[in-house]
Amino acid sequence: MADTPPLSARESDPRVMGWMQGFPPPPDKIITQPDSVYFSFPKLRWSVCHLREFLPTTGISRGLGAPVPLVYPEPAAFADLRDEIDGLTFTPLGGAEQMSWEASLYANYTDGILILHKGQVVYERYFGCLDETGKHAAMSMTKSVTGLLAEILVAEGKLDDTLRVAEIIPEVEAGAFGSATVRQVMDMTTGIKFSEDYADPEADIWTYSAAASPLPSPKAMMVRTAIGNISRRSSPRAATARPFITRP
Repeated sequence: MADTPPLSARESDPRVMGWMQGFPPPPDKIITQPDSVYFSFPKLRWSVCHLREFLPTTGISRGLGAPVPLVYPEPAAFADLRDEIDGLTFTPLGGAEQMSWEASLYANYTDGILILHKGQVVYERYFGCLDETGKHAAMSMTKSVTGLLAEILVAEGKLDDTLRVAEIIPEVEAGAFGSATVRQVMDMTTGIKFSEDYADPEADIWTYSAAASPLPSPKAMMVRTAIGNISRRSSPRAATARPFITRP
């Protein structure tokens, strides 16, 4: 029996699926945690814009200064730019056929994208659960943002990227991070022994997830406070094996 293909981006759009619409929503359209597996597809496409309704979160100050407003072209020029960018074509990495930029957004289940060029917004689109006023789970994008902020500090002479991480965070001295430099962490080339093979039940990703996963389970709750211990007991790869790795 052939596997059923997953719902497309358009088919799994939360508005099309009818998640949490109406008051009250129909019983089969209610998303709660933990009983409805809110982090599973296609419910995930609604949940990523509503995580603060499922999990405790905290605000992080952006500082006391006024926000810098985004600069946009005139509406007609902005619309023309969108059409121009949407029509761009490319061959995906490992693919054989060309696809348009717009088609790639649907292929990747994009919820929102904004492109800045030389200080000006040149492209902005939203899909699914997101709009220009909404919030969305950042997930691994936080690593890119953190790396960018760190790079700014390096450029300003406020952060020495040749320092070992343990010189800044002594608590990680005993683990693999202890010998890694700030630059290696920023470039995600620490060489930490870490497997993200989801098909392997013994992979490191499951140890990490037990401590940091948003998915509720009795086991996870028991070890959730041990996330710091994972960093301390991590082990390095061979010194010459430092591939780009997107986890720790």
